[in-house]
Amino acid sequence: MQGLAEFIMRGRRQATLVVGLSVAVPLLFWFGAVVLALVLLRRGWSEGMSVVVWGALPALAWALIGDPTPLLVLLGSAALALLLRQRSEWSLVTMAAAPLGLVFALVLMATLQAPLQQLAEQIQAALPQMLSELGEVDEAALARLQTMLVPLLAGLMGATHAAMTLVSLMLARAWQARLYNPGGFREEFHRLRLAPWMGLVLLLAVFGAPQVDGLVLLAPVATVPLLFAGLALVHGVVGIKRLGIGPLVVLYVALLFVWQVLYPLIMILAFIDSLFDFRSRLQPVSGGGNDDSNGQG
Repeated sequence: MQGLAEFIMRGRRQATLVVGLSVAVPLLFWFGAVVLALVLLRRGWSEGMSVVVWGALPALAWALIGDPTPLLVLLGSAALALLLRQRSEWSLVTMAAAPLGLVFALVLMATLQAPLQQLAEQIQAALPQMLSELGEVDEAALARLQTMLVPLLAGLMGATHAAMTLVSLMLARAWQARLYNPGGFREEFHRLRLAPWMGLVLLLAVFGAPQVDGLVLLAPVATVPLLFAGLALVHGVVGIKRLGIGPLVVLYVALLFVWQVLYPLIMILAFIDSLFDFRSRLQPVSGGGNDDSNGQG
C-alpha cells in the first residue's frame, strides 16, 4: 500500500487513473473515494479539481444506469476532505455528515422511488404480524408508521452513505498520516468529541424528527455523527488506558450481532461525552515507552 500511495501522489494523472479505475469496477468505488480524499487533503482543490472531474465520470455512468451510490460517496468524500483541509476540525467534519446524509436521502428518495416503494410495501405487508407477536397493535400508530416507511428507508440509506463517506475520509487521513505524519490520524481520532450544541441538536433530531410529518428521514442521518463520536470516545479511552486492541475487537464484533443495543448506547455515550468530556478526566496509565503510533485504535 505504501508503494501505491506514493504512485498516487506523484501527480494528477496517476491519481486520476487510480480513482477512475476504482470507481469503474463494481464495489470498489469506496477505494476511489479514499484516493480522491487523499489527493484533496494533500493537494487541495486547485490541484485536485481535475481528479474530481475525470475520476467522477465512471461514477456518473453508474448513476445514469440506476446506481447513484458511487457518485454520492465520491462527491461526499471530496466535500468532507476539503472541509477537513480548510478547518482541521474533526468534530465539524463529523457534524457535517448529518446534512450531507440528508442530501443523500433526498437524492436517493428521488432517484430510487420505485425500489423504495416496493420495499416499503413488502415491509407494510409484514408489519401487522410482526407487531402482533410483540403484543397489542395500536392501529393508529401502525397506520402512521406505514406512511413513514418510504422516507424512513431513504433516511437509513442516506445515513449509510454518509457513514461510507466518513469512513472513506478517515481511511484517506490515516493513509496521509502514514505517509507524512505517522500517528497523526490516531491522535486526531482519539480526540474527536462533539461540541455540546452539536450533541444536543443531533439528539433532538434523532428523537424529535419522527414526531414531525416529513422530517422522519432526518432521524437516521442524525445518528451518524453520534455513532462516530461514540466510537472515537471508546478508542480514546482504550488508548489512554493502554488496554490494547482486544476491547476494540470485542466492540466491533458485538456491533455485528447486537447492534440494536450497542448503537443507541454508543450514541448516548457520545452525547454525554459532549457535555462532560470523559477523556479529559482520565489519567493515562504510566509505563515505559510510547505506543506504536500506527497500532491499535
